[in-house]
Amino acid sequence: MHKRILFVDSLRFFAILLIVVYHCFTGFLPGGFIAVEIFFVISGFFICDKLLRASESKKEHFGELRGFWHFLKNRLTRFYPTLLFCIIIALSLAFFASPDLLTGARPNTLFAATFSTNIANLFRSVTYENSLIPNFFNPTWFLALELQICLMFYLFMSVLYKIVDPKKEGGRKRFVSTFAIICFVLGIVSYLLMYVYGDWMGLRDRAYFGPDSHCGAFLIGAALACLMKNKNTQPAKKGRQWLPLMLLLVAGAGITVMSFFISYQNTNFFAVSLAGTALLSVAMLIAIKKLQPTKPHKVLQKILRPFEYLGKTSFAIFLLHYPMYVLLPSIMGGVPLEAVPYIAILISILVAVLLDKVIMPFSKKHKVWFVILLILSLILPIWSLIKAPDTSSIEENLNTEAAQNEEKTEEPAEEVAVDYANLNALTSATSESLEYLAAAKKFARPYPVYTRTYGGAAGSYNTSGRAPWNTPDLSNISALAGARVLVLGDSVVLGATSSIYATVPGAYVDAMGSRNMADAINLLSSYRAANGGNLPYIIVIGLVTNYYAFNAGTLQSILDTAGPGHAFVFMTGYCGDYSCAAQNDTIRAFAASHGNVRVGDWEPIAAANVYSYTYADHIHLAPDGRVAYANLINAVVSGL
Repeated sequence: MHKRILFVDSLRFFAILLIVVYHCFTGFLPGGFIAVEIFFVISGFFICDKLLRASESKKEHFGELRGFWHFLKNRLTRFYPTLLFCIIIALSLAFFASPDLLTGARPNTLFAATFSTNIANLFRSVTYENSLIPNFFNPTWFLALELQICLMFYLFMSVLYKIVDPKKEGGRKRFVSTFAIICFVLGIVSYLLMYVYGDWMGLRDRAYFGPDSHCGAFLIGAALACLMKNKNTQPAKKGRQWLPLMLLLVAGAGITVMSFFISYQNTNFFAVSLAGTALLSVAMLIAIKKLQPTKPHKVLQKILRPFEYLGKTSFAIFLLHYPMYVLLPSIMGGVPLEAVPYIAILISILVAVLLDKVIMPFSKKHKVWFVILLILSLILPIWSLIKAPDTSSIEENLNTEAAQNEEKTEEPAEEVAVDYANLNALTSATSESLEYLAAAKKFARPYPVYTRTYGGAAGSYNTSGRAPWNTPDLSNISALAGARVLVLGDSVVLGATSSIYATVPGAYVDAMGSRNMADAINLLSSYRAANGGNLPYIIVIGLVTNYYAFNAGTLQSILDTAGPGHAFVFMTGYCGDYSCAAQNDTIRAFAASHGNVRVGDWEPIAAANVYSYTYADHIHLAPDGRVAYANLINAVVSGL
């Protein structure tokens, strides 16, 4: 028993280490999420092995309805106590945190408790990366997906068991071999679906959270269990044990290296990286099987013992570390953000140990007292759910600023009476005017809009594949004519719109949530064409915080689109729990090589005043932050 824990639980520790670093040390390991494939492979391997043994025992009633309910009961018994404990801990902490962090807590708790977080994320298009308010129950998507796959796997295996009929002579081996081939083929099909959804269609959320497109690793692990069952894999011979050890180390190194170069949003090899991780995980399991009889050196055994225990408690650590990471900064207001990941990880480990060593044993020995304490422990979570707001102050602020922005840019009808239908008559005097008219027809109008469904939610998108985020409202174009400063931005700038108008003379602000740097190209092109080829002298761009990568070529395209004779200010961004250091460095390097470009360096200002200048997400601007952001823009443009 010890040997199995030593190797397999150490593998679980390796997986949880990558995932925790991915969540808590933003940007250091951008591909750490691929380690979930290790968990899926391990689950597929052991679940399949367990069901194969159950199919040999009449007591298990495999393939019957009561056998299915027994399997479901075992799964829920394994998952639910830890899940319930983590929900109670998270909601109790949330009671003391910013009310913003409780936004959506009621449905999110329901999804977590009913093993449906992944399905909810599909329909809401919400992930770790794009949610306005972090959902501290997001890690439960993995638990939900694993349970769904386990149940489908049991039903599928039961049907095949009936068809093949292993009771016939040689039927047992034929069933296992057939099942291994089918599992492997279906695993490949699942990764092909992931490729279609993720790499081809760009629907990463659909690929990642779908039980059809993300069951490949589980099925490949199950195929390995079948092969080992039939082949009865022999351990490595003495003197050749270095071969499986090398395989184990090389496969682990391969996954680690991929974690440094893969990114959830930007990689073009999304499905390939996850499939590669699954295959390397299979290699590590084979190596572990070969090393099973090996007696580790006593010193090595002592060194590995803490890691094997952390691997054993990895399920609780997986569910706890992210809520801790999200909630603690709001609760521990005076603690530097750099220290939060370490504190969150330490508390997660301590609570996981407490659950394993104290709470679970106590629940078995003192059932009555445990029920009483459990009921008392529900007081804070229930109160947190009662006080949870439907909308956050961030959303309310952005909605208010959007409405005020429309009022600011609204002009009297006599001042904006531009009849585009009669532009031919007005500009037919010269060929140059005719050329301008052609450009106006092509660029000055919003792209044609159509409706499509993304992640279960319908929305309006233009023909460039982007929503109206990169299409300006040209109905108020005359308001731009007298402006000295054009400010283009995302939701951060939108939140500061009123402060910018109050602080920056001659400003015209066009800001909208979910924009990225590339959107500025079409915005400037459209504004220029609709405004007679002219743009304000100073152009401020604040489009960093939506996690889309850009390079110097993108920034150069923005300058080229605006044309000569302009001064630019590119605002750096502070992205809270996610790193935008690469984007900020690109902006600073670009400004250093262009005389007409300045940097509005918001990142260090926000980092030094994160608790007073931003909301609980550490991205969007609180009242003091809006004023400071506007003052920074004014300070930079005043010198131009």
